[in-house]
Amino acid sequence: MPRYFFYLRDESGNLQEDPEGQEFSDLAGAEENAMASAKEILAEELLRGKPVRTGLAFEIFDENHRLVLHFPFAFAAEKAGPPP
Repeated sequence: MPRYFFYLRDESGNLQEDPEGQEFSDLAGAEENAMASAKEILAEELLRGKPVRTGLAFEIFDENHRLVLHFPFAFAAEKAGPPP
């Protein structure tokens, strides 16, 4: 299975690298994980009384370290989904 790396870019442009990555059958699976993870991060911040940081984004890289998907948290905040 292909491995995807989920880097986190903040509003200032800083990038937190993901040294381990995760395996998914395809990019669609990685995108579903990005959606769920972004929603979880946004929800946790709201529960702690912090403002919603929709300026965050996942930059997903493949095994060859090529950027294959830019996933803004704003997209996750706009989409309804199943409850946790």
